[in-house]
Amino acid sequence: MTLSDLLTKQAKTYPSKTCIKFEGRSISYSEVDMLVTKYAGGLVSEGLKSRDRVAILMENCPEYVMLYFSIIRAGGIVIPVNTFLTSSEIAYIVNDSGCRILLFSDKFSTYTADLEKNCHKVKCIAYEKVTQKEFAPSIIDENETAVFLYTSGTTGFPKGVMLTHRNLLSNAESCMETMQVTHRDKVLLFLPLFHAFSYTVCVILPICAGATIVLLTSVKPFSKVIKSIVRDRISLFVAVPTVYNILSKKKFSWFAKLIMRLTVRIRLCISGAAALPESTLRSFEKLFCIPLIEGYGLTEASPVISVNPLKGPRKPASVGLPIPGVEIAVVDELDERLPQGEIGELIVKGPNIMQGYYEREDETKDSIRHEWLYTGDMVKIDEDGYIFIMDRKKDLIIVDGMNIYPREIEEIALLHPEVEECAMVGIPDEKGSEIAWLFVKKEDNALIDGNGIQNFLKEKIARYKMPRKIRFIEEFPKTGTGKIQKTELKKWKL
Repeated sequence: MTLSDLLTKQAKTYPSKTCIKFEGRSISYSEVDMLVTKYAGGLVSEGLKSRDRVAILMENCPEYVMLYFSIIRAGGIVIPVNTFLTSSEIAYIVNDSGCRILLFSDKFSTYTADLEKNCHKVKCIAYEKVTQKEFAPSIIDENETAVFLYTSGTTGFPKGVMLTHRNLLSNAESCMETMQVTHRDKVLLFLPLFHAFSYTVCVILPICAGATIVLLTSVKPFSKVIKSIVRDRISLFVAVPTVYNILSKKKFSWFAKLIMRLTVRIRLCISGAAALPESTLRSFEKLFCIPLIEGYGLTEASPVISVNPLKGPRKPASVGLPIPGVEIAVVDELDERLPQGEIGELIVKGPNIMQGYYEREDETKDSIRHEWLYTGDMVKIDEDGYIFIMDRKKDLIIVDGMNIYPREIEEIALLHPEVEECAMVGIPDEKGSEIAWLFVKKEDNALIDGNGIQNFLKEKIARYKMPRKIRFIEEFPKTGTGKIQKTELKKWKL
């Protein structure tokens, strides 16, 4: 089955049921499927051919979802573009992918002149101008590429991750089983649609289940999110750690009480796209009395690898168990398997693993060996098979030959009541070693200083793990899904 087949199948199963709800507009499964076919016809009339790449540069709206499926139905490959990128960054992706068409919304119309100038092959089309024409869907194999998802480029220029229909569908189906999502669920979607986590978990998964997607343009203003939870009787809330950190504050106790009074309320909250601090997990669940489960994954894995179980033990600081169909192992620098409890690199195998990086054969061979994806994450696995992320392999800080895993120190620093957010990075010094810097954002009206942080940490961590420099900042540089950009922090100086 392909993504296009899935939508058609669900349109026949739930023809009159609302598939997407957006700003008072309810669009049924049958209507979405019909419009997808007609948009596919319109794109073909614009010159789209089989295997052509089509970029989408749009904010959240129902047409984003429908055009995504229509590109696939017409035999093309979707390239969701990060809307926070600059014109030159977008041009790089368009050129690197060999993109032929870019669909944009009015908000990004100022980019099109530069893109058409610097990307000679691309044709920029305002999405409203795509006509609706009758079309006979192409026959597509489930092992064909469905999307290119460009990574954030933390190790150089972004790379196009090639995911097939089977990659994405197997991942969504395994998540549906783990999270026990059914056609009765209503999933709130306010995360950007260009992100792998939000599209798989908040679009493909609900469609697999025949559920309803309640779509918002963004997380701001947050009052709209709150109103939608109450008005639309949301049962599945999906967000990033930044959102849960905000909600876990005492000032949202009124909202927690309101949620608990509702006859139909959120049954499950899911966190992904970045590490969820243990302190945030405990505070949120204590306040809202709703299970908050953390998932873990990579774009290269479509993206979900593991999730804490809905039923059964949920271990603090763990990202849970691998989802059905996914195998995991831990290896050392020599590629030797490590026993439980020892720290090493996590490798993953399953139907969700990417085909590779587009036109990056060497990097693909380095990342995928004997069908195993090398994640670059340093983990340990306990006796029950639960995964504990220690840190990114590339985030590892080495001070005088000693390994420091920043996440461990960050988790402890976040236990201080006056620390709102923090991140630790290693800055190379003249001796060939590194200096551990801790960047801290204080809570409002906090009085804590560097000495206070040091005194708080020194009783809880070994001396060699202590940050040598502490810098307080107003805001962290972040990605579109709220992940702190440590590569940017490394450029900052006292």
